[in-house]
Amino acid sequence: VSLQHGRFQARAIVRQQTHNADTVIQRSTQLAEMVEKGSRYAFDLIAHVGVESYLRGRSLQDIRQNLTGQQPAIDIPRSTLWDQQQKFLFYLGHLHVHARPLLRQYLTKHGSVVWLLDGTIEPGTPVFLGVQDAASGILLSSWKIPSENEDDIASCLEDAATGYGRPDRVLHDLSSAMSGACDRALEGVPHFVCHYHLASDVGEDLYEKPQAMLCKRMRALKIQLRLREQRQGQKEWLRQQIDSPAQLVLEELLAGRQVDGLFSETLGREVLLAFHYWILDYRGDGRRRGFPFDPYTLYLHRRLVRAGKAVDQLLSRPNVAQQAPRVLFNFQKQLAQYRSDAQIVEAADLYERSFSMFTRLREALRLTADEMHSLRQPHELPGDQQQALKTALHSLRNQLRQQSDNESHDDQRLTKIVLVHLDKYWSHLIPDAALSEDERWERTTNQLERNWRSSKRARRLTHGRGKLTRDFQALPEEFMLVSNLENPAYLQLVLDGNLDNLPSKLAEASRQAGSFSAWQRRRHASLTGQ
Repeated sequence: VSLQHGRFQARAIVRQQTHNADTVIQRSTQLAEMVEKGSRYAFDLIAHVGVESYLRGRSLQDIRQNLTGQQPAIDIPRSTLWDQQQKFLFYLGHLHVHARPLLRQYLTKHGSVVWLLDGTIEPGTPVFLGVQDAASGILLSSWKIPSENEDDIASCLEDAATGYGRPDRVLHDLSSAMSGACDRALEGVPHFVCHYHLASDVGEDLYEKPQAMLCKRMRALKIQLRLREQRQGQKEWLRQQIDSPAQLVLEELLAGRQVDGLFSETLGREVLLAFHYWILDYRGDGRRRGFPFDPYTLYLHRRLVRAGKAVDQLLSRPNVAQQAPRVLFNFQKQLAQYRSDAQIVEAADLYERSFSMFTRLREALRLTADEMHSLRQPHELPGDQQQALKTALHSLRNQLRQQSDNESHDDQRLTKIVLVHLDKYWSHLIPDAALSEDERWERTTNQLERNWRSSKRARRLTHGRGKLTRDFQALPEEFMLVSNLENPAYLQLVLDGNLDNLPSKLAEASRQAGSFSAWQRRRHASLTGQ
């Protein structure tokens, strides 16, 4: 069964030379390139099923319907398609192993080699560990290990070094297990921690106390619940009303300008709802980078405070106060009680000071909101900016040390939080050797994590489940190599520049792949720890 011919039967002519003393048997090379010996399904079908399901996230049911609707039509049970999925990973893994010499040669020709080392996991599953070349984005190796422990990681790194040679630098997250494994397996190779992970860790520690304080007090005051109840009562009243320039009035108020003109009860209710929906849009103050880079609880507090001041200004005008509906005064009272609450004031003050401290670190690391255009961007810097960033970090560290020694300083506790992290990872933050001006300085593992996220997204698209526990328990380590099929450098090196060549390359790899059933037994899903 193949995509090109549909269902067909092939007769192979086996020829033997009789005029030669050495018996030579010739078999069909065309059939061997089409289908593996003893198999019924062609490599083009196996490649199609693997790419559509693992790379593009299509379900087996969709793939089956697509096959029955094409010409020639092919009707294959879903269970059989699942088998072809597994064969695809089996052949892909061997194809990647056979391509190691090409990849190693490619790496040696393109300057310094930087490995990105990272693992991904789902609750209750083993760890998928990967090594990626930072410059090309090619995933060099992938392993499935029981847990993120030093022994297993060191063994994986030794395997990668044997296949691709030792790198010039390694970049990993803040895990002590990864750091120890690099020291053991790659002795003499400098390794560094990801700046993004460092900033995220510091931010979470800085915000831990004020976040808990502010959330707890907000729940106690029921501010969001009461505002929601207030909105519900106004929607039906205004449903049939004629539109008025309420949004324009709100913009003027928030800009601090005076509002002229007559006020009415209808306009008052519209302004009230405009205030509500503006408050609900507090996430718009961030860049959708997630906590702690976007502390949305603090953004909500800021909007509640700004809305309270704006409504105070509005109702301070006699002509407005006379025409305003009672519900607008209730809104003013709720916000006034919130702003004057002692615990809210204390928590917000600590949150703002923590925010300022975190901003100082982000500026030194050049990970400010303006520089983080997307959540998982690589955050590379030119080599000539290495010294400037190092100087900024030195300056910040010295300032924090002086502040931490001052017992009367309000932010002493916050400075110690940042200092603990900087001191712990200081020797693994910036390379000692100066980089060349034309060399890109990779300082985050975000590129590899983006690969993990795209692979997980494809699985969620395939079956529609948010949880991937069952997937990660059953999928073999070769699954993570699928992302290479979207990498231009990998396609050029391994597939001659075109994904359409994948079936023929899988056929070449199959000749030395060994037994598929033996591979299945070795990679059978096991409980974590086995």
